[in-house]
Amino acid sequence: MNAGISAPGGEGGRVGRDNGPAAAAGIGSGEPAITSGSPADIFRWLRAHWFRLAIAAFALAATLVEWSVIPPIYPLNFLFSGLSVVGILLSPFLPRISGWLIIVTVVARLFVLDLSGPNPLWAAYLALAIIGYDSAIPVAVAALLTVALAECIPVALNTFNALSATWIGMVNYIGMFTLATMGGMSFRWRRQRDEIREQAMVLERRQWQLDTLQRNTRLASRIHDSASGGLSYIALTAQRQLRRIGNDAEHQAERQDWQFVNDQALAVLDEIHHVIDLLEQPERTRQSAPRVGRHQDAIDTAIRDARAKLGQLGFAGTIESRGEMPQDYADESIEAAANLLGEIAANITRHMGPAQGEYRCVITYGDGAIEIMETNPIMPANRSAGLKPHGSGLMMHRRIITRLGGELNTSAEDGDWVLYARIPAGTGTVRPKSGRAS
Repeated sequence: MNAGISAPGGEGGRVGRDNGPAAAAGIGSGEPAITSGSPADIFRWLRAHWFRLAIAAFALAATLVEWSVIPPIYPLNFLFSGLSVVGILLSPFLPRISGWLIIVTVVARLFVLDLSGPNPLWAAYLALAIIGYDSAIPVAVAALLTVALAECIPVALNTFNALSATWIGMVNYIGMFTLATMGGMSFRWRRQRDEIREQAMVLERRQWQLDTLQRNTRLASRIHDSASGGLSYIALTAQRQLRRIGNDAEHQAERQDWQFVNDQALAVLDEIHHVIDLLEQPERTRQSAPRVGRHQDAIDTAIRDARAKLGQLGFAGTIESRGEMPQDYADESIEAAANLLGEIAANITRHMGPAQGEYRCVITYGDGAIEIMETNPIMPANRSAGLKPHGSGLMMHRRIITRLGGELNTSAEDGDWVLYARIPAGTGTVRPKSGRAS
């Protein structure tokens, strides 16, 4: 007779040991993964499947304790009990194979008329829960029916080699078998629900990326049709004037002006084409593309361009840098600083007249950040240069710098425009200082 059998005429002496259905509660920790053998992968696998390991350890401990109290006597029962222990040990790693191995040993022990050996309940509950979690519904139902029928047939034949010698006790066991199987299946359904939600989020994210790409394509088309066309017309007009003037020394100053207009129009046209290319690229490609401004002299180039533009337009002032730029400055920090200098030069032409005074801009390279301080007189409203300020330039730069962990402050004090920016050297590694006056 199988382990846990009572004498004829009574219920099994181990009916009180049916606490094993708790094993079904720990099978929903995810599919076991094959690790590469590295300590990091092993730790990640243990962390993801700790509950499966804990339940297997509990079933193994209960089985071994009963083995020590009631060891199997006959060799065949010893073999089946040993295979059941092996199935418990393999359950966290080979759930389906170990589950069916345990079921085979449970059924096989019915044909051994030996009352000794550990109770097969713990292993049976664990096997049904594992199969319920890792297999399809028909397979899980088949495993449940196999164990239930295998235990019911001996009771019907009155051979007393089942878990219970009476139908009342057998009904209780069938209920526990069903509970273990349903527990495993419920965890599988929850896992499938989570996977469906994750797939829905992935699809939603892809749809958002597609909508963004379509929107960027429309923006790129509009920019190309408006700004690119206008700048091309300006460049062609400047080139026509240069051909008309020729190399006459008397018109050298006029030639320099038209050459400046041509160069600026072509430079901005190239930048617009670069922006159009970025807008038409997918987000992932844009993130992997090399960033602008990584060159060590990117900020120096921005300083020279700002000086040239303002000097050509008749503005007086100074732009200087202090300190040496460290080699470990982040790409985004350099790019943000160089772009801000271009915006500062553009704002000087909007808010200051050439005859109003001088502008002053200082760029300081520190160990943790780039600091930019700029001041210039503000042109009175009744003497506007005719350039309509949009108001969104500095706002966009402020968002970029804030995202990097820095700050950008502006104020108007006694007729002067004051700008202060602090850009961390590494993306998000330096927090903005509090209380710094602009």
